[in-house]
Amino acid sequence: MSINKIRSNFYWLIDALKGKTIKSQLKDIEFCLENAHTPQAKEIQKAHIQRLLKHVTQTTPFYKKFKGLNDIHSFPVIRKTVIQDDFENFKSSSYKDKKNFKVSTSGSTGVPFLLYQNQEKRNRNHADLIYYYKQSNFKIGNRLYELEVWRNHNKKGKLKSWLQNIVQFDISRLTDDRIQQFLKLLKLDKQSDKTMLGFASAYELIAQYLENNNIILDNVGLTSAIANAEYLNHYTKTTLGKHLNTVVLSRYSSEEIGVVAQQTLSSPNTFVLNHASYYVELLNLNSDIPAKPGEFGRIVVTDLFNYAMPIIRYDTGDIAEFGVNKNGVMEFAKIEGRQMDLIYDTSGNMISSFVVYTKFYKYYHLLKQYQFIQQEEDRYEIKLNLKGDNFAFEDELIADIKLDFGNNARVDITYVDEIPALASGKRRKVINNFKKY
Repeated sequence: MSINKIRSNFYWLIDALKGKTIKSQLKDIEFCLENAHTPQAKEIQKAHIQRLLKHVTQTTPFYKKFKGLNDIHSFPVIRKTVIQDDFENFKSSSYKDKKNFKVSTSGSTGVPFLLYQNQEKRNRNHADLIYYYKQSNFKIGNRLYELEVWRNHNKKGKLKSWLQNIVQFDISRLTDDRIQQFLKLLKLDKQSDKTMLGFASAYELIAQYLENNNIILDNVGLTSAIANAEYLNHYTKTTLGKHLNTVVLSRYSSEEIGVVAQQTLSSPNTFVLNHASYYVELLNLNSDIPAKPGEFGRIVVTDLFNYAMPIIRYDTGDIAEFGVNKNGVMEFAKIEGRQMDLIYDTSGNMISSFVVYTKFYKYYHLLKQYQFIQQEEDRYEIKLNLKGDNFAFEDELIADIKLDFGNNARVDITYVDEIPALASGKRRKVINNFKKY
């Protein structure tokens, strides 16, 4: 028996000794997601919603005024600032004296955000992760490379890393030398099955390095590469997959909520929504009317298992395109990123961030970094961090931007030595300082 199989058996043995707290949740998730179109799965979700609504209206000060309401759509859509401004009133009185867990995010907007979760919610999160990892060709016990900004507050100890078979690779400054170190780790790793989990921006830098140096690593045993925390563009998805001989999948999740949606091996280009653990809505950009198939809308999430600090109809601030799978079940065709970073042409029409990314693909061999900023209604700034001393394609790039943003667009190119990451390690490629929303 391999050491990885022993790791897996040990994990499930511990869970069995604890009363199968993870396995029972996993079975529920598997049934609900693999039969999401059936009446049985819909009834299970409906029961979760009704149980949650009864709990929040009886034990949570903020929601007590909604007592008697059984339709989740009768509850208000709330934003992060509402929770922050009334924090204590979102805590359930039934869980105040129980062991809860603080979860937080540094906030891609620069605004920190935290919640408390009860033990059952933690178990559900673990089960969600196991399910979606399984749909990405990863099994418990196998080697997992985690590419993130590792600091004292989030770094695992050596023993825990060994038990979980995790390699924590820091991407704070992902220079060519650091990328070489990472690729060397992959090549020297003798384990046959391994998976990557990391920031999409880190994957993009690795993809550029592999392509620029014409490196193909087709035998390192990567079963998949999961991108999280940021938008995964088409270039990165296809280029990294080609050079590492693997499938690259995007996950939509957050520390304070969990895994809401992910691309899978059977759905590599659309996002399978986690209907088992969340009630997910996609609402119009300017009102609380549901978006229609093919439309972009605001992602609004109700966590069905956080009873310590329940959040009903939470507007995540992110944008997605409504889709429907072959069984008629809602999915996300695309996830665009944050509403505050939506950009517009000079006539006020929304432009997909994907359009911006495509403008730079042909120049990747010349760039270390880039950033696109809408400064005013008709003024755009492009920041370029060059590999060399000159960029001879200014006129071509500006003309290309005007094709989609308008001939009257004013486009400035600024050359910088560095485009710093946020405290979380994420890098914002597209920013709207004009903020038309």
